[in-house]
Amino acid sequence: MWIFLMTAAWLIFLLLNVIQYASYYFSSKLAVGGFSQILYTLQNSMSGSEGTWKEVIGDFFLRQWPLLIAGTTVFVFMIWYYRQLKKGSNDIKIGKFTLPVIQMKWVKSAASLLAVSVLFVAGLEGQHFYKVLGIDEYQKSLTDTSDLFDQYYADPGSADIRFPGKKKNLIYILCESMEQTYAGKETGGGMKKSLIPELTKLAKENNDFSMDKEVLNGAYTPGNTTWTIAGISAQTMGIPLNLENATQVWNRNFDKTSQFLPYVTALGDILKSNGYHNYFMCGSDAAFAGRANLFNQHGEYRVFDYHTAIEDKIIDPDHYVWWGYEDLYLFKYAQKELTEIAKQDEPFNFMMLTVDTHFPSGYPCDECPSEFKSQYENVIRCSDHQIARFVKWIQQQDFYKDTTIVIAGDHLSMDADVPDWIDEDYRRKTFFTVINGPEYSIEATREFATIDIYPTIIESLGAQIDGGRLGLGTSLYSNQPTLVERMGYEDLSREMNAKSEFYESVILNGDQSKLPEKPEDSESAEGSDPEPQAVTTVTPQEYQQNRDDFADPEYVWSPPVTYPSYPDPAPVLPVQPSPDPVPENPDQNTGETPQPTTPPDTGGTPDETPDGGNNGGGQDPDKNPSGGTGSGSESEVPPASGDNTGTTVPETPPAASDQSGSISSQ
Repeated sequence: MWIFLMTAAWLIFLLLNVIQYASYYFSSKLAVGGFSQILYTLQNSMSGSEGTWKEVIGDFFLRQWPLLIAGTTVFVFMIWYYRQLKKGSNDIKIGKFTLPVIQMKWVKSAASLLAVSVLFVAGLEGQHFYKVLGIDEYQKSLTDTSDLFDQYYADPGSADIRFPGKKKNLIYILCESMEQTYAGKETGGGMKKSLIPELTKLAKENNDFSMDKEVLNGAYTPGNTTWTIAGISAQTMGIPLNLENATQVWNRNFDKTSQFLPYVTALGDILKSNGYHNYFMCGSDAAFAGRANLFNQHGEYRVFDYHTAIEDKIIDPDHYVWWGYEDLYLFKYAQKELTEIAKQDEPFNFMMLTVDTHFPSGYPCDECPSEFKSQYENVIRCSDHQIARFVKWIQQQDFYKDTTIVIAGDHLSMDADVPDWIDEDYRRKTFFTVINGPEYSIEATREFATIDIYPTIIESLGAQIDGGRLGLGTSLYSNQPTLVERMGYEDLSREMNAKSEFYESVILNGDQSKLPEKPEDSESAEGSDPEPQAVTTVTPQEYQQNRDDFADPEYVWSPPVTYPSYPDPAPVLPVQPSPDPVPENPDQNTGETPQPTTPPDTGGTPDETPDGGNNGGGQDPDKNPSGGTGSGSESEVPPASGDNTGTTVPETPPAASDQSGSISSQ
């Protein structure tokens, strides 16, 4: 009986350690959604998808083999020793060493005590895992509801957006798992030595929406925006991807008839309706996770991916590494296509997605250095150099003067090594910067999330958004507070994880009746919401002055109140009557006060350009609500979120069943 107890104790202890390692491997110490990530990974591996779970187990044994060998050796020894005693042996040897003979009752007592101790430790770890994996938060999120969308959603389809007559091009580099965290501590990152010195330099020389010239700023990733397709949705639609079992729904290859949030007006819709040609490039199969559907249906993007790279002879037909082909080829492909695209007269939006820095450990290409201890650090440093080199190439082209460059991380890295590189209390953010955009004139360092990138990109092109908001996002060029600045990151993330009746009825099912009516005269409309307060983010100077207070987690900062000073009123003089004016031309004397020949300046808005207004992406709802080109009259609509789990889990690489190569796990 005690042997069975010992075996069960050891297996339970081992299983809990594997689960703990897997949770860090996938969630990188993210609390909410950690448990659902493990459930997803188990289900994903059981369905035979890409062997991700096998990779986790293999990596666990690779890293923990000393402990496992020691524990297993002790366990096997005790079983062997017990069997020798049971045989009645009085001379038990291991080689030439004779072991002492202990009475059987003491052996059983010691083994039972050890088993109970192991189970007790396992129970404590289980309680710890319950909190770390967020099982309580996971269970709570199944019933939580939120009115976040009811209060703050700004419908992009009805927004008043005015583009300038001379439109700027957009080159949008979406970087896999690229974080502000990778910068050095001296510039606000979490690393002793920066992994992204070139990107940090680019951001500080341009615009990261910070008043501090030394400290790098970045974006938070709140609930349901923390894997690639959810990150893309956040940055191009201003909303999270709130669906039941979202990763199981989205992390697969979509057929061309499947609809991707057809009732939402996205970045591509707005740009297309204002004369832009849209392009998307990635180094994998664009059909994975519905990316091709999103870009085809929301802006009629021309899509370049792994398959077109073969057709265009960028790579050989048998070339398949990692997710498809490495970023070294991606940037060469982008240069080739941009050279041709820039020859056209129309403005363009060229969006590209890197992949080498995906977990686990990244993909080391031929250019990767050996500057750091781990492979992942070297891959991140390599990506930093390749992106900066690509930006430098753009800046040398004739079209650069009319082009805005946006560089953004899609989400935080899910690699288990990253939390070990940084201090435990460090607040991780994604990388974000705008190059060659409008001047940032707000004297505040913005606190923002990836949902705010959507309207910020629109205004980075010189456009103006009435109210400064699209979806749940706020343009960082506006003086309107972001939801992070209004609510705080934790509260916003919790609200975005919760179920929303508005999201289900409006976002997923297109019920326009729930959208707030836009009053014709907002100043005189009864019951209209008060004008939101301007940004009150703490400045670096105020932070330094209140540094001790900020060390207290309960401290709530409020800006100092300054009252205007008015000069003493001038003495009131008696009014002297003046004689009636005599007109220069008596024939024009009508007895009325002469009127000015030039109308006074009314302070109105400048004239709009002929193509200035946004009408919801130029869509005809009767024909295609998404404004895209999705075909098929029986297109499937994503399921309604009847039971949103708040899942924030990683995507796994698409299987290359039709390719001649195999996915590298380097």
